[in-house]
Amino acid sequence: MANLPKPPITLLGSGNSLGVYVPAVQVSSNLSRRGIPNEICVLENTYFEAIKEKVPAYRKAFHHHFALARKSAEWARDIADCLDPVKVTRLLEQWGRERRTCFIAFTGFWIPILEQYERQADGLRLEIDMLHLDAVLSPSYLVYGERTRPYRHVWFYDLQGERFTLQIPITEEAPVPFRDREERYIAHGGGWGIGTYARAVQELLDAGKQLDVLAYYDEDIKPHEQIRYFRNDPEWSPWIKDGQGRYPFPPLARIDHGEKPVYLNRESNPLLFDVIRNAAAIISKPGGYSLMESFAAATPFVFLEPFGRHEAANADYWIAQGFGIAYADWKSEGFRADILERLHDNLMRARERCNHYGGVSHAAENDTEVR
Repeated sequence: MANLPKPPITLLGSGNSLGVYVPAVQVSSNLSRRGIPNEICVLENTYFEAIKEKVPAYRKAFHHHFALARKSAEWARDIADCLDPVKVTRLLEQWGRERRTCFIAFTGFWIPILEQYERQADGLRLEIDMLHLDAVLSPSYLVYGERTRPYRHVWFYDLQGERFTLQIPITEEAPVPFRDREERYIAHGGGWGIGTYARAVQELLDAGKQLDVLAYYDEDIKPHEQIRYFRNDPEWSPWIKDGQGRYPFPPLARIDHGEKPVYLNRESNPLLFDVIRNAAAIISKPGGYSLMESFAAATPFVFLEPFGRHEAANADYWIAQGFGIAYADWKSEGFRADILERLHDNLMRARERCNHYGGVSHAAENDTEVR
């Protein structure tokens, strides 16, 4: 028994939201570099096919109608009736055969499946981290109430703490000094392209600003001398593995008018992060993982309207830390760059005393950076 390989850490992500999918891939990449076996499971691959096939239509509807997207945060419910029992049984049988005991969940929607596994786990002692990438409970945890209690909860944005102390590392490269950055701003609407960023883009163009804009659909791309467009490969799916049998970061291309885009990728971190590292600010809704990107790059965050109360709490927390500013406030100050430089300096100082989340406790038992 002593010579049996240790089962992999199981990373429980979701393709429904890139704010859940990308951090799962990032933690997987970080663990793999440290020689720790791991495997990502994407929640939607346990759904009935008819339900999974509806996701792209929802995504496009929310992209065009932010009010509908915001309302959807209030509709969150237990996903148990979405689960295909055949797919779930197959997955749990695999976990059981491999005697999997270590899990990292990036969304609370995995709880019904974890509960089922615990009931049939044949006395295995499970270690389950529930990661919270929002400052308050997100809808995926709220819907399960007391059922979340048995798990180890890892909070990255602790409202009770005096400072930000825990991050998911994205790169080992030092942030680009603010004065070495071109005065360009990256504007996006998160993984689904939702929010009021299009309005902000127009106002910033009118103010003469240079922008990097993440496009989501063909109609989003409106060539302009002040805009560089980027786009994730529209043919890519977050619940289909690549040719190496892995879930990759979203392939990204710069979109140049009249030229065929070339979508590229890397294993260590998303290519979009290169754009974020060199930007003077991120202009977007306050998604939880976007805060993590802001911190890793020491790139200030200019907050647009939030999607749900959890994102409103994210913005409040980041502003209180001195890492971000509301778009309306920055606009009232004339979009001044010196305001952003002060936020960048605050981020740089905070980076000196922030620990890294590296995985559940026994996965890195000798790693002092892991909490």
